[in-house]
Amino acid sequence: MTFTIPYPKTKSGMKQFSKRFGLNAIYAGKHWALRQEDSQYWHTTVKACLMQQRVSQRVSVKPVTISFYWNDRLDCSNHAYIAKMIEDSLKGWLIQDDSRRYVKKITNEFYDGDCITVEIKPYER
Repeated sequence: MTFTIPYPKTKSGMKQFSKRFGLNAIYAGKHWALRQEDSQYWHTTVKACLMQQRVSQRVSVKPVTISFYWNDRLDCSNHAYIAKMIEDSLKGWLIQDDSRRYVKKITNEFYDGDCITVEIKPYER
């Protein structure tokens, strides 16, 4: 199962995206209210993308690997905060929950696409 998420439109482009959603924002002491706002943004956005792309609700009862493909200014590991919010948004839609029983592996890679691509596959060792 693969779907895409457009990058948020911001006045200053990718620089604004990186400052707002990168893991460094959390280390800098981002206020809990802003973290909650971020979470709501990603949950709403992901659900809208799933519906728009007609991804049916099929909750996997088997372990999965979630792969994220990025094309922005963040370091690869700096995507952890965004990946977590997207993963949380998938609960009850494509994954049972985000415990180690159901999500065995998460990968982050760069590619040349113009959006965030999320791929959920059965877990293989």
